[in-house]
Amino acid sequence: MLHDRTALRVIADLLRSTGHLTEQVGSSLCQDEETAIRNLTLLQDIDLLAQRQVAIAEILESEDLSQSLANCRLEWIASAYRPVSSGHAPEA
Repeated sequence: MLHDRTALRVIADLLRSTGHLTEQVGSSLCQDEETAIRNLTLLQDIDLLAQRQVAIAEILESEDLSQSLANCRLEWIASAYRPVSSGHAPEA
């Protein structure tokens, strides 16, 4: 089981690193005002990708996976893992 936790930490580190790199790319593209204006939706998508990567990394590193999924700061992840007893099906 320890091997599994180590593998999850390695994956989490890679996801977090990739998330930060994704943020840097988005920030660099925002430095050019014309590029930012023309590509606002794409830049927002880049930001969302970065947020998702970092959030998933945090989940993978947590000691309590179920609790971490339920309390994730990204609503789409948290809603997908809420207990079925909440009365509604998770959204896609």
